[in-house]
Amino acid sequence: MAEVEVALPHGPPPPSPYRSAAGRAALHAHYNKALAALPYQHEEKLVETSFGTAHVLVCGPADAPPLVLWHGMAVPGPFMIRTLDPLVQHYRVYAPDHPFQAGSRTQDAELDINKHENGKWSLEVLRGLGLVPPAGAEGGKAPPPPLHVGVSFGGAVLLDLAVVAPEAIRGAALVVPGGLMPAAGWMLLFRLILPARLYHLLPCSFTAWLALVSMCDEPFDAAHQQILLNWRHVVRYQQLPGGDGGFSREQLSRLAAPTIVITAEHDIFWAGQAAAEVAAAALPDCKTFVIPGAKHLPSKEKQAELSNWILEFFASRGLAGFAT
Repeated sequence: MAEVEVALPHGPPPPSPYRSAAGRAALHAHYNKALAALPYQHEEKLVETSFGTAHVLVCGPADAPPLVLWHGMAVPGPFMIRTLDPLVQHYRVYAPDHPFQAGSRTQDAELDINKHENGKWSLEVLRGLGLVPPAGAEGGKAPPPPLHVGVSFGGAVLLDLAVVAPEAIRGAALVVPGGLMPAAGWMLLFRLILPARLYHLLPCSFTAWLALVSMCDEPFDAAHQQILLNWRHVVRYQQLPGGDGGFSREQLSRLAAPTIVITAEHDIFWAGQAAAEVAAAALPDCKTFVIPGAKHLPSKEKQAELSNWILEFFASRGLAGFAT
């Protein structure tokens, strides 16, 4: 990939999220391996923003409608795309690596959630990709804005974009999203944070299972290696957009585009039924599904099912991608 001049960021570089240079190298090597294993053609783009250079993975038919995929915590680019493979057959998928995430190729930047800088960064990425008009553009016929899918942390990023620029969203899918309501609190400490810490101190198959079982339907799935590497090598994390309590009802109402919200019944972060009820009450044009029996990271079978729900919902609203 060609070298490009890096844009001047908003402030000084943040502390590295990695515990060590070796940890950084391990996560970047794992990213490269996942990228090489993608079963379809793809390209990489670099986009200049005022927060630094953003890396975007692009795949799917070149002339298909655009869809932007905002990834979950610590699962950038190729890892996130593989969980929603069917979308790549129907849309031109753009998957930006969020800054300050494990393995991300985007320039590190700590985004201020109180200033909605996740939404502002996202909007600059969309403008840099040519998916929405540049700032101050007037006149002329602009193409429709892209569709969006936000998963977990990426769901909160998408909600923050709606606060900043709702006109940049033609339609949306929120999958096990953050930002709708407060997280589970003490349950997270005992069922996830402490087991993950134990895995960091004593990495083995048993502690890996213990750390993953509360959030994954299939804790022994090799695809979760990215999460385990993250727990071993990452020490700092980006704050969740919306903060600990989630976005306000007024802020959520800014996502006025047709939206499907898919939650998991046994999600350890945000109880599935409660999150679906918040979404149904706050989002103006919303359809909700709760995946029965699922945890925060559903099984591959359920991932394929929810991908079909997204495709069917967009088609029902006149937002269908390419037929295959």
